[in-house]
Amino acid sequence: MSAAASGRRLGILFHGSKIWISELASIVFVAALSIVLLVLSGSIIRNEYTIHRTTCTIATGKSDRIILAHYLEELRRRVAIAELLCSIAGRNLSAGLLLELSDIVVTNSIQFGYDPLLLLAVIEVESFYLPTARGKYRSGAESGALGLMQLKPRTAREVAAQLEMDSLSQDDLFKPEINVILGVAYLTSMISRFQSFKLGLLAYNQGPAVVSRHLSENLPLSVEYYRKVLRSYYALQKRSMRLAAAGGKTPICR
Repeated sequence: MSAAASGRRLGILFHGSKIWISELASIVFVAALSIVLLVLSGSIIRNEYTIHRTTCTIATGKSDRIILAHYLEELRRRVAIAELLCSIAGRNLSAGLLLELSDIVVTNSIQFGYDPLLLLAVIEVESFYLPTARGKYRSGAESGALGLMQLKPRTAREVAAQLEMDSLSQDDLFKPEINVILGVAYLTSMISRFQSFKLGLLAYNQGPAVVSRHLSENLPLSVEYYRKVLRSYYALQKRSMRLAAAGGKTPICR
């Protein structure tokens, strides 16, 4: 082989064109590297998708467990209130009405942020759980207050208008689901107006005008109604704890 020939780089013919071995090796290396990168990219994408899907599944599972836990807690609360009502007024009210009332009380306590026992205490003091109750003054004359939470028709209509409820009749106040939501909404508005649970409760019973006048003139307010509600509330708490300790079973509810 001549010196000139030995000085040349060794090459091969490929479709009539000369490609040097070093260049071919580079092409093969780049092609192999590209294939490896494609395989790795595909693997990474699959892993990311799997991780994302697994994360979503876990998040959905956690969310479902939280929702289920809330549902079970609310169900336990409804059962506890139903058992409590059975132990108090089970002899005077039908089972259907007791279940309806317990459901209404728990629903409104959640919606307005009250302890359901507190709402029961107000209902107990106002009507002793009798949906058809009619309020009376000490003289025996009817006061015009109606239903479970003893709402007067005028007050009830005002609250109903604020809640954008349809036209309200007097007979509607004997329906537990209407009476309670209007009563709780009115109580909430009184508490908000006077920025005090005590004053709001007194305004619910005596009227906001009476409470405002006594406050402006620095006159003492009668707090007997407030004390009655608190006594009822604490008594309901004790009875509820006794029922829970006994497993929630009473002869009336069996």
